Formats: sequence, structure tokens, C-alpha cells
Amino acid sequence: MFNFWKIADLKDEIFHLNKRIESRDIQIERLQAELNKMSLEKADSIKKDVETSEFEIDWKNMDAFSVERMGDNSCAYTVIGYYLTDEHNIKHVHEWKFYCSQEQHNKLAKEFKDGVTKANNSSVRERSGPRRKRK
Repeated sequence: MFNFWKIADLKDEIFHLNKRIESRDIQIERLQAELNKMSLEKADSIKKDVETSEFEIDWKNMDAFSVERMGDNSCAYTVIGYYLTDEHNIKHVHEWKFYCSQEQHNKLAKEFKDGVTKANNSSVRERSGPRRKRK
């Protein structure tokens, strides 16, 4: 024979558990929204700090060949292309990616273009390694 009281108790327990689950879901959504808000505030704070920062690059000691502005879905950044010479005197291409304001980028690009007159800043890339003899 069925125990109707037991069935009623189980249904009541299921009902209360579902209410607790709904309450937890609401709490999770609230906490996720709060976390998202805090993350955006942190990102805005970092962006403001980066955009207002001033810095200088010692172009004479950097074997740079380009200054470019790039970006992705979230933000823009500056990339300086440069050569790094290894212990065998072979030049390797490297990139230095950093975040700065458009104004700071323009300042760096102008410094690069106008400032340092070195062979490595020429528009013609030097060839690394031994040269072949022409026939």
C-alpha cells in the first residue's frame, strides 16, 4: 500500500529545494553582475592610468625599425619592431607591444621618424648573416 503522507512529504521537500535553487540562481546572477561591474571599473582605472602615463624610449640604444598602432576587439596598442642581435651576431626580429594613448603613440612615432638617424632606422632592411658572392 502507498504511503500518501510520505509522498506528500517528498513533494513538499522537492518544492522547497526548488525554491532554494531559484534563490541561489538569483544570488549567482547578482554576484556575477557585481563581479562584471567591478571588472569594468578596474579595466577603466587601468586604461585611465595607462593613457595618462608619460614615458620615453632611448631610441639610440634600441635597434628599432618600426612603430605601429594596432588593436583588437577590446583596445588599441602600440608595437615597436626591433632587431635583437644574438651571441652569433645574427639579428632577429622582435616586437614590443605596449598600451598607451593615441597621443603618446603619435609622439613616439614622430620621435622615431624624426629623431634618430641611424642605419637601423633606414627604410631599407639590412640583411643578417653572410652574403653570397654574385656570379
